[in-house]
Amino acid sequence: MTVDHYAGAAKRWAEGATIVYRPIAHDLLAASPHRLTGRTVVDAGAGTGVVSDRLSELGARPVAIDMSHDMMAWNAVRRPPAAVADVNRLPLHDGAVDDMVAAFVFNHVTQPEAAIAEAARVIRPGGALLARVYSNSSRSEVRDALDLAQQSEGWRAPKWYVQLKQSAARLLGSAENMAATASAAGLAEVTVDECAVEVGVTKADQLVDYRLGQAQFAAWLATFDPRAALEMRDRLVESIRPIMQPYRPIVVFLAAQVR
Repeated sequence: MTVDHYAGAAKRWAEGATIVYRPIAHDLLAASPHRLTGRTVVDAGAGTGVVSDRLSELGARPVAIDMSHDMMAWNAVRRPPAAVADVNRLPLHDGAVDDMVAAFVFNHVTQPEAAIAEAARVIRPGGALLARVYSNSSRSEVRDALDLAQQSEGWRAPKWYVQLKQSAARLLGSAENMAATASAAGLAEVTVDECAVEVGVTKADQLVDYRLGQAQFAAWLATFDPRAALEMRDRLVESIRPIMQPYRPIVVFLAAQVR
């Protein structure tokens, strides 16, 4: 049985991590080579639904897929049709959907070419695959200082997160690697961009809430009672306030079409 490393993260993810992921999702969907209105679009790695929400706003018909049952269960009554599934083995027939969006998904797989080819399998010819991963060159002194402050509060990176960073996360973390992998997977009209994104995070409390919303902190945060968690959050905010600068993550974007 696959361990759900995102269990317990959904609430903080929806209320914190999306501070950064929402504007990046909007940029990603804006890169589509065609209008998504009226099209059936898989939201792979849907999490708590930030991409699905934007797809619905654009008039598309999202279908959500994620390996985390807990993340998919968040606010389930208003979510689109969904399945708990692995992006490496999608539960869809060949050419079943019009397009797919994979937001920070392919950086979780150790064989990204095979995963991208699997995505292409379920997309109709002429459909688009839109993806994003963090760039290997993405750096932030204030984010690093925040992580050190979290360590001083008792956080230790979980083993699964360390393994992810060491094995999968860097494989597509450059425009060159993303373009080469997408082409090798059989995609056409491959367009890749590697750039810093203005996500609107300019205040210390925003950055803290974004970081605390990520899954690698969920088990640690669960050890705090609510009052202690708020007090710890305040200490983190104050620790980085003097050095806070706008947070602009560098992201690798992919827009490509299926032959």
